Amino acid sequence: MRECIYCGRQLEKGEKCSCAMSVAKRMEKEGNASNSAPKKEKKQKKERKKRERTYTHSQAKSDTKNAFKDVWRQFVSFIKNPVETVMNPGEMSWATILILVAIEGIICGLCVFSVYTGVIRGAVSILGNAMGFRGLAGYTNLKNWLLAGFSGGLSGIVMFFLYSGIFFAVNKWIVRQFSPYREFIKRFAFVALPISVLGAFSVVLGLFSKTTLLLLLICGVIGSVIITYEILRSVWYKKSPTQIMYIMMACIFIFLLIAVNFIRIA
Repeated sequence: MRECIYCGRQLEKGEKCSCAMSVAKRMEKEGNASNSAPKKEKKQKKERKKRERTYTHSQAKSDTKNAFKDVWRQFVSFIKNPVETVMNPGEMSWATILILVAIEGIICGLCVFSVYTGVIRGAVSILGNAMGFRGLAGYTNLKNWLLAGFSGGLSGIVMFFLYSGIFFAVNKWIVRQFSPYREFIKRFAFVALPISVLGAFSVVLGLFSKTTLLLLLICGVIGSVIITYEILRSVWYKKSPTQIMYIMMACIFIFLLIAVNFIRIA
């Protein structure tokens, strides 16, 4: 047996005293507990947000670092098995897609710059320009190379979204397949790789003539068209090869029409 500390009444096991003082004390404790709960919850929420910010910052660094590794992995996979890679590229983050497309754009920009201007190419020539062996003319050539690469990178990203966006619109509104946006367009990040790979040999090594570089770029364009067809064949498996070919040709025509007019206006 125990007794109430306020009124002294004998209490059974588990019984609560109903005297005024006991009831008042119980209500006071419950009020304090209810008031402290929101403060505790607010504090926990603040700590949770802080942990999330810390995690997001560290995760962003990790994702960027992993993106470059993933770009290299996707590139090697494409060189070994181009068709299999575009049909099943696996998970690709936005960072991986944009880095891959930007690199392709940089190389293509340098290729176009080489064909258009006929400038001296090769690693030795670039190094000589950087070291100032050709004076102001060397620095001017180097600046033009850097500008061509930067412009190519930005153009590559814009053209990627334009090219893949046209096919995504057809996929959604005509083919009536409701694939997630990133899941659909990630395959198109490989489209410009044939042009980039073939053009890189001429731009970086400087071993080919202007005519040879132009022929390599044409071969790269043909490879890109084939890659586009394989991508569409993998996602539009219900369509016949003839239907896929005609839809692809129409989409490429629309893309070239927009791109040419955009370049002319710019």
